[in-house]
This record gives sequence, C-alpha cells and structure tokens, in this order.
Amino acid sequence: MRCPNFEKILTERKISFYVLLLTLFIGACITVSFGWAVRHVLIANYDVHVNSRLGKFGEAIVTVAEFPSMAKQALREVTVGGNQVIIDRFPDLDGFKKSGKLQMGALEDTGYLLLSSYDRNEKQSTIRLIRIKDQQTLYEWIPGHDVYTILRDNSNKLVSQRGDPQARYRTDYRTIHPLLLQDGGMVISGDYSSPLFKLDLNSNVEWTVDGIYHHSKEKDAEGNIWLCGRIESNNKFHDDAIVNISPNGKLLYKKSVTTIFEENGFHSLLWDAVKGFSKDVIHLNDIQPALTDSRFWKKGDLMLSMRNNSTIALYRPNTNKIIWLKTGPWKYQHDVDFISDHEISVFGNDVLDDPEGRVLNDGHNNVYLYDFTNKTVSSPYKTAMELMEVRTGTEGLSEVLSNRDVFIEETTNGRLLRLTPDTAKWEFVRRVDKNHLSLLNWSRYLTEEQVHDLLPKLQNASYYQ
Repeated sequence: MRCPNFEKILTERKISFYVLLLTLFIGACITVSFGWAVRHVLIANYDVHVNSRLGKFGEAIVTVAEFPSMAKQALREVTVGGNQVIIDRFPDLDGFKKSGKLQMGALEDTGYLLLSSYDRNEKQSTIRLIRIKDQQTLYEWIPGHDVYTILRDNSNKLVSQRGDPQARYRTDYRTIHPLLLQDGGMVISGDYSSPLFKLDLNSNVEWTVDGIYHHSKEKDAEGNIWLCGRIESNNKFHDDAIVNISPNGKLLYKKSVTTIFEENGFHSLLWDAVKGFSKDVIHLNDIQPALTDSRFWKKGDLMLSMRNNSTIALYRPNTNKIIWLKTGPWKYQHDVDFISDHEISVFGNDVLDDPEGRVLNDGHNNVYLYDFTNKTVSSPYKTAMELMEVRTGTEGLSEVLSNRDVFIEETTNGRLLRLTPDTAKWEFVRRVDKNHLSLLNWSRYLTEEQVHDLLPKLQNASYYQ
C-alpha cells in the first residue's frame, strides 16, 4: 500500500538535502576565504613586497583568528600566570640539581647567578642574585609601579600591545638580560617592547632612555653600555641598530645595522634566498665589545650576532669597517662571546624553519668555538648537550668559563646548566607550581671578582635577604 504523503516527504527530504549541501558549500567557501585573508595579512606583515589591501578589515580578521589563543592565554593568566609561565619539561627538578642527584647540599661552584625570571607571588618578572654554592638568594630587584606607568605612557611606541596596560605589562614584561652596575643599580629593558630603564638599589627608576631596546646589554672597557636597538622611523622592515649609552643614560652612538652592511658591501645579507627581502632579515641579538687588543681585533671592536641570516661579524665603529664576517655553521644563533685572545664562542640554536614550526637540526643546540689562528670551528660540548637534551628553539645563551666548563641558559624550556664537555655539573629551574616553570630572561653567571665590591652595598639596601 502506497503512503499518500510519500512523495511529499521525499520532496521535503530532497529540499533538506540540497539545503545541507548548500550550507556546507557556503561554509567551506567562508572557511577558505577566512584562511586566505589571515594568511594574506600575515604575509603582508612579513614581506615588504606583498601589499595588503584589506586594511582594517584584515586586522579584524586576524583578531578573530587570535580569539582562541587569547581565551587560552586569559585562562592561563588566571590560573598560573602570563606568557612567562611555561609547561614543565623537567618534573624531577626544583631549584638546583647536582650531577643527577636530587639532594643538593653544597655545590663546588664559587660563582653567582643573576637570575631574571617570573615570580608568581609578585605576578611579574624579578631579578635575583643567587650564591650558587649554598643556593641562597642574596638580593632581589623588583621593578615597581613607576616602570609600568612609563610602559603604559609609552604604549604607542611598543611593538606589541594587548589587553589592560598596567596589569598586562606587569604580567608579560620580561626583564631581558639585566645588567648589574657597580653601584648596585640595574639596567633593564623588555623583549622588543620598551624603553631602557636604570633601577637603583631599591628598584626605583633612576633614568630612562626613550626608544625600543631588546636582547643583550654589555659594558665596554670604558664602562659604557652597548645595546641592541631599533631605528623606529623605518616602517618597511625591522632595521636594528647598535647603540652605546653612558652609565648615566646619555646616548653616545647609534647606527643602523642595515647601513653598516650596505656601506661595507654586504647588501646580499639583507636578502633571504627563501623568503626574499623580509621584514626581519637581520634580527640583531647580541653585541659583544672587545675589552682588550689582540692580533685579530682591537679594544672597542664589536662582535655582532644577527640571527636571521646566521651571521657573526666583527665591526670597528671608529672606522665603520666590518673586519671579519662568517655565516654558519651555526644556524639562527644567539650570544657570541670573546673567550681568549684568539677565540670566540657562539650559542647555536641550530634550528630549521618548517611549515609546522622550527626543527632542531641535530636534536639539540650546540656551542661552537671559532679559532682565529687556524680558522677552525669546533663543538666541544656536543656530547654533554646531546646527553642533557639542551634544545631551546629560540633565545638561549652560553658563557665559556675560565676552566672551560660552559654555563648555558636553555631559555624557552626554563633551565640553566653548568656543563663539562661530557656531562652536567648542575641544573637549575625556577618552579611556579607542580606543572609549570618560569620562562628565563637571559640570566648571567657572575664570578666572585665581579660581585666582591658590590656585596657590601647590597647589604645596606632594603631588599637584602
């Protein structure tokens, strides 16, 4: 027996099926178009040859695309902290760990740590001076309200701006590579995000230098400070600058890295063979001044590290000459140091760009030594770095010590290590809770000689422990 409504039902179902197909087709078109728009805006922000015509609409599209990560970030801040809190990769570490043993006791290390990291109680980055042999915090600098007020007032000059100014800056602001001065003061800046500050012994702002400062801070033989800066007037690409200031915050020298390359005939290093003329082909991340003369450099020369073209260069400011330059074998390196009168060290992140993210070339980072006498490169700590799985995809630093041990900050994994060529003497993390560590902000290893005259001054200040 035939159902009288069969044809009607069939017709209605056909209509519903067609509606479903149409809906799926429209949804697919919207998804593809949305993805194209986001990609177009991001490429336009990266490559100066791509012109985004989407304007404010494009910015709105990217904001919508970022909503899930923003929601995740907000939840993270409420529960454990901001972007300075990272997932724990080392569940068996809490503070120092000696040669694989959980029980610490005294360490056979006479040095000190100048540790910049996130403090959950303060809800911000702080800087601690730690005596390694007994793991005691001797002093702590805590940037105060005046720092974050200046950051808020300079927000139009910041590279990245998100959320409520005062609270966001306090949670997210990383005190990158703080420099301890002989009066007990501290020179700090953020990560591509702030002017330069000098804090006094009580963490009050003593002076500021306007502009954008980032990455390393190092003193030269005259006591002046070399910094990585930015030429702010250039909106087409990120033109980093080498900057020299006096201990009282007076600008002494500033020069574009792009100009240095062009005036020395290295224009090709401003071009990425894969990405073309990108907005961040230089990425200056370290300036190391020569403190003495040698056969291969003069006092006052600067060793420059430029990550995005994997290049180290020896530059003489008073003649505007690049004396020596080498690209690789390090890849996307950070931190170059003079370690003798004929050697430098380079912390090689050794990562490769991949569509899914950065990939470690050897499965771990490397510390390279370059010998100017015979023009050879060696990797004496490769065994230990492979054994300890040292693998920060970006940032990171190393310092070869006087006995040829090496101090390493594995920045994005939140770990410090002292290594021999074969193994680790100790490891350190700053724990936030049982599942999270603090991201590290370019710490320093200091010797007894470097802190000897400072300790009496710190003992008389308000934050001495």
